[in-house]
Amino acid sequence: MPEALLRSQLDPVRDIRTGTPGPSLVVETEANDNVRVLAPESRLFELPSAVWITMIGSYVVFLLALLGATGGASATFAIAISAFYVAMFFGTARALLRQGPAQPDSPLQRTGAILQTAFGPLTRSEVYGQVLIVPVAVAFFGIAIAIISATVM
Repeated sequence: MPEALLRSQLDPVRDIRTGTPGPSLVVETEANDNVRVLAPESRLFELPSAVWITMIGSYVVFLLALLGATGGASATFAIAISAFYVAMFFGTARALLRQGPAQPDSPLQRTGAILQTAFGPLTRSEVYGQVLIVPVAVAFFGIAIAIISATVM
């Protein structure tokens, strides 16, 4: 059996339009051609640092608003635990990022740049809107709780 035909039967990756074998994510090893190893996935943190700072700031605003709304005494321990979890969440991402190679600058830092996602290209404002909607809403929720607590007391 010709090697090209055998390889096309083994590689499940095919061009949908033509049916010809396409680029494979499988890499042959040199020591043993029968062993097939998947190529490692390479993902980058493509969000600019302003997004991360805004997320952290939103959670800080939320926790400070809760601390102010509760008067500081009754819920300080629970808010401190929540602050620890927020620090652990962002700290773990930071620690893992430092373990890998240096990351290139975000494509969103250029004017008019587009970020390619699994669901299509997004502009800077679309990415910011999708990523920051929940943290900003949580910050506004904390501020609303503080305002309600201040007007009731």
